[in-house]
Amino acid sequence: MFTNELWNKPPAGATDFYTHQIASSLRNSAAQDGTLKFTAGTPTSSTKMTMSYWVKRYTNGTSGGDNNIFVTGTGGASYIIMGFSSNAWQFQPYGGSWGTGGGITMNVTALSRDTSAWIHHVLRIDTTESTQADRVRMYVNGERITSFSHEGVTGNLAEDEAVSYINESGVVQAFGGLSGKGHGTEGADLQMADIIFCDGQSYGPDSFAETVNGVYKPVDPSSLTFGNNGYWLKMASGAIGTDSSGNGNNFTVANFAAHDVLLDSPTFNSSSNGGNFPAYNPLLKPPSGLALSEGNLKATLTSDDNGIMTNWQVPITGKWYWEVDVDNIASGHGFYVGVMPANTDLTINQEQNDLGLVYYSINGNSILKGTRSSYGATFTTGDIISIAVDRDADTLQFYKNGSGQGTIDISSLDAEFFFYIGFTGGSGPCSGIVNFGQDGTFAGNVTAGGNSDGTGYGNFKYSVPSGFLAICSGNQPVADAVDPAQTDDNFPQKLFSALAYSGDGGGSQTTGFQPDWVWVKRRNGDQSNGLWDSSRGTTKILISNESDAEGTSSGLTSFNSTGYTMGNYYNQSGNTYASWSWRANAGTTSSNSNGSITSTVQVDPSGGFSIVTWTGAAGAWGTLGTVGHGLSAAPTVILAKIRSGTGEWCCFFSSYGGASIGGSNAASNKLQLNVHDALYTNQSYADFGKVMPTSTVFTVNGNLINNSGSTVVAYCFTNIEGYIKSGTYVGNANDDGTFLHLGLTPSFFMCKPVVTGNWRIQDTTRSPFNVANKTLFPNSGVAELSNDSNDIDIISNGVKFRASDSDYNQATTFVYLAIADVSAKYATAR
Repeated sequence: MFTNELWNKPPAGATDFYTHQIASSLRNSAAQDGTLKFTAGTPTSSTKMTMSYWVKRYTNGTSGGDNNIFVTGTGGASYIIMGFSSNAWQFQPYGGSWGTGGGITMNVTALSRDTSAWIHHVLRIDTTESTQADRVRMYVNGERITSFSHEGVTGNLAEDEAVSYINESGVVQAFGGLSGKGHGTEGADLQMADIIFCDGQSYGPDSFAETVNGVYKPVDPSSLTFGNNGYWLKMASGAIGTDSSGNGNNFTVANFAAHDVLLDSPTFNSSSNGGNFPAYNPLLKPPSGLALSEGNLKATLTSDDNGIMTNWQVPITGKWYWEVDVDNIASGHGFYVGVMPANTDLTINQEQNDLGLVYYSINGNSILKGTRSSYGATFTTGDIISIAVDRDADTLQFYKNGSGQGTIDISSLDAEFFFYIGFTGGSGPCSGIVNFGQDGTFAGNVTAGGNSDGTGYGNFKYSVPSGFLAICSGNQPVADAVDPAQTDDNFPQKLFSALAYSGDGGGSQTTGFQPDWVWVKRRNGDQSNGLWDSSRGTTKILISNESDAEGTSSGLTSFNSTGYTMGNYYNQSGNTYASWSWRANAGTTSSNSNGSITSTVQVDPSGGFSIVTWTGAAGAWGTLGTVGHGLSAAPTVILAKIRSGTGEWCCFFSSYGGASIGGSNAASNKLQLNVHDALYTNQSYADFGKVMPTSTVFTVNGNLINNSGSTVVAYCFTNIEGYIKSGTYVGNANDDGTFLHLGLTPSFFMCKPVVTGNWRIQDTTRSPFNVANKTLFPNSGVAELSNDSNDIDIISNGVKFRASDSDYNQATTFVYLAIADVSAKYATAR
């Protein structure tokens, strides 16, 4: 398990939230054998030392040699390896009493398969600690790891020769691998930044990073004591191996080029450092013959009609620019450059696909949703194609070598799409190298143009059109109301909380804020899902897995300033529970007369979540009313329930993707939270009146949520950038499952297939690391399920499905609701 040793620090201002900047990083690969090597001198201490670094993974490969971060040793079988083994962070000394077959091997249980963001590691060694478990401590993103898939510690580490390999006079330390050590491989398929080693000091992670408003971020290490063999490698351009600690412990650089220093880092500022950048996505189920290289910025395709997309979608608002170098078009091939939605089949010719837009090399045509049109110039190997997308005007323009080819109306495309390349026909490989601003040389193919966007971010070959921005974390949209750089009170972790607690017969639970909607489920046995909210009062309970009317319960007894108090029924000693809590307006309601039916609402500070109550006014199907919801935009999810009588939960989602629906829009249909039934499309009983919600009201119909005299409650959500995301995805029925981009790290994830299948909830409290597989069911009172068929990875910008379970990942459309732990703009990898 993780145990947090950090605490929230005073907030930074909205400008330059990252007060310590990491300006660049170093791209490596096993193929290039890139290494940084330093021969240690006389150590300050052979018993105390600390290593800190930031790393971004490129693959989910399990080959240890290609994933070695740090290797050191005295030769032969006496050495230490630190890196990723089977996707888990591993620290393993060989030799002495720590040798193989006994001694110590620390394989972190958490799997690190997130390739979209940076992760921070701290290795802390103090062999003089009296508690054996404290002699070697490992931290991921500031949290101490206490769960290991394999661990053994024998002997007195203070007397063990192996610990001194990290810091022994005359011994070579190497990042990227050391010949003859480990798997005999140098180089590693990963990217590193801000490597720090402190000789003679046992520092905790708070010496290197802090948590501010829910965001984990670096701090300035310059005041630390580095000791004789200490160093600080910033991987700056022209000074890759230069030590910035003041010790002059410079590293020998082998097999790195100047273009391996990238403008890609864990931080961003207001003018020149854009932070984390997108790349091609190895978490997509790969088509045959796909190879990614150059830090996932180069895609090589060898099988006809295949393609690949990136790991970040193009933001749905704003103006965005990026470039791709047509690195190679083999004889007879056609090359596609463009944008495609998430459900694109990457194994077909895109002229067979009616989803996206591509620019075609052979004849310069554009192909918009399968329709070919005369467009621009042909292009070939060595040309650079730029893309400028104006999401507000719904236009896209391709450029060839800096020359615009004409503006295309893209209003017919899905709102959410990704950069795409693909090819068709001919024989031999085709490849394209993308630059979102982190590498203006396209892996050394060209001389960088030195052009940045209007914020100063990126290095592009050609001038960025006025008003267009690089896609990077520094420019990533996030709603002002929940931006942790702009609010100390309303960032995601102050608006939503997932808890796991053990029953104590009745006591308080801490959420960190005063909640207004609390949903509780027993984990270790059967018990219904209990729901309370501050609009209805503490004694009133609804059950999500039943159609029963509202009941009176001694469960939740009070909403407190930092949580809630739960009575014995959902807090029995010996039982374990999960709860999900949302903040609205501290129980302060207001009357809303925007609709034909006056409602009572309370809305959270983001404007994305509201609790709405009203009394029905109809009594017969076909008699419509409208209800004010109080949100800042039209609801994308509504969970509504008649309180005063029996009736199913009526659930609205604003889209059902490509699923077959009744009527002409999503409001013609419903899902039911209390059952596992398929999407209900009977047009005679359309609870939401076949009328889509507006920015002020939603429509109600009939004798469930608009029955004359009946009381009703609804929990409403609308998408808030960086906090709330709902929508649809399409499963692929494969253990290498669908990648779902959310633009946030979900703390709460609920989904359901539109065909028959269970609702499911996972969260990062019950599954604090990957693989996440602890599942509870809104439509059932059964105990928590935890097995391989429920495997998902909850990652920095979404979810990757790791099993073919029909309730998660069958080949059909799913709806989902995700609540953020943190926006992808500020997220670290998991």
